[in-house]
Amino acid sequence: MTLQDTIAAISTPKGTGAIAVIRIDGEKSHEIAKKLTKLDKIEYRRVYYTTLWYNNEILDDVNIVFYKTPNSYTGNDLVEIYCHGGILITHKVLDVILNSGARLAERGEFTKRAFLNGKLSLIQAEAIYQIIEAKSELSLKISLENLKGRLGEEIKSYREKLMRILAEIEVSIDYPDDIDSDIDMILKGLNEIYETIKEKVEKSKKGLHLSSGIILTIVGKPNSGKSTLLNRLLYEDRAIVTDVPGTTRDVIKGEIDIKGVHFIIADTAGIRKTDDMIEKIGIERSLKEIKKSDLILFVLDASTGFTNEDEYIYEKIKDYNFIPVWNKCDLGKKIERFQKESVQISALSGEGLRNLEDKILDKVKNIIENGESSHVTTQRQLEILERVKMYIKSALDNFDFGYELDIISIDIRKALEELDLLSGKKFSEDLLDTIFSNFCVGK
Repeated sequence: MTLQDTIAAISTPKGTGAIAVIRIDGEKSHEIAKKLTKLDKIEYRRVYYTTLWYNNEILDDVNIVFYKTPNSYTGNDLVEIYCHGGILITHKVLDVILNSGARLAERGEFTKRAFLNGKLSLIQAEAIYQIIEAKSELSLKISLENLKGRLGEEIKSYREKLMRILAEIEVSIDYPDDIDSDIDMILKGLNEIYETIKEKVEKSKKGLHLSSGIILTIVGKPNSGKSTLLNRLLYEDRAIVTDVPGTTRDVIKGEIDIKGVHFIIADTAGIRKTDDMIEKIGIERSLKEIKKSDLILFVLDASTGFTNEDEYIYEKIKDYNFIPVWNKCDLGKKIERFQKESVQISALSGEGLRNLEDKILDKVKNIIENGESSHVTTQRQLEILERVKMYIKSALDNFDFGYELDIISIDIRKALEELDLLSGKKFSEDLLDTIFSNFCVGK
């Protein structure tokens, strides 16, 4: 399988619809399409309404567009066929194309070709995947901005600044008798870019969950209404709700959208001291979920007030980001603790839910703001930026240790290599396989 192969795939989702799109990419794409349509002279980027033929039989009436290299999505000769959207007819058209000299595309191979042909950076390719997979308005907005080059432009500016510093060092190394290095300029430049990337990394660590989902965990003593609250937030019955304490024995998860922000929400087993072995396992899992959380909803029973069991849980979560949620306020209001910072609700009736959602957004505002400003959306991007920061810090430390400029330049070159990995100027096949294997076949 090589870039010289002509590939084809269905680009629309599986199932029945009005129209299905089939792409053909590669040097034989126009030849195959012309043979099947019996079109002779064509204009590029023009839509033709025509008939597909195979063995002198009508296959389907279609719209078809021809794209000429380099003015296509992939940068190659490309054809898009818009046929009727039935499952049988779509696969029949694809089979005929494959029998005419194309092979079935691999996952993400069209976008991979676009990257290898310089139509997209690796950051933009990742953005395309995230646009397709976006589960909230906010993550979609950030991905679209990255597709337009937002993060790529920042990476380019870091690279240009480091290149200027490296050029200053190399000139002084090559011509030591003629040119004196501007050490102050080099140090100032390195410090400025170090502080910029350091801030970028810190924001990215906090904001990375915007694309995958902010982790929201519900904790509380047994029978405090955690499962009812989960079901209310999810608008469906995911958790079993009974009056028997300890019903929830494992972590139950779901996904919600609050005003355009995506959350992964988990209902945990009620936390208390117990001798029941199965319940103990559930509680241990609850404590693990707490450590992974971005925000905790600490559910309290307003009909009983703050109890020793609640105090036991509070000691476990007090150092985390949490909201005290007084539930069952329709049954009583024995609210002795957290009066100012708490939210009062009835998970059963839905009373106070909008206030709770507003409070949730307020408590994760830092994550939202950092995610919006950092535009770092993958763990790969974050890890590379952390290595860039490490190499620049090493260069600054070597200045303090009194090392020569040629030693310091090694760290700067390593930082530049990492930035090239981030943008895709430098890459390995394994890296590309990892990234593009997540795509659908027709993208």
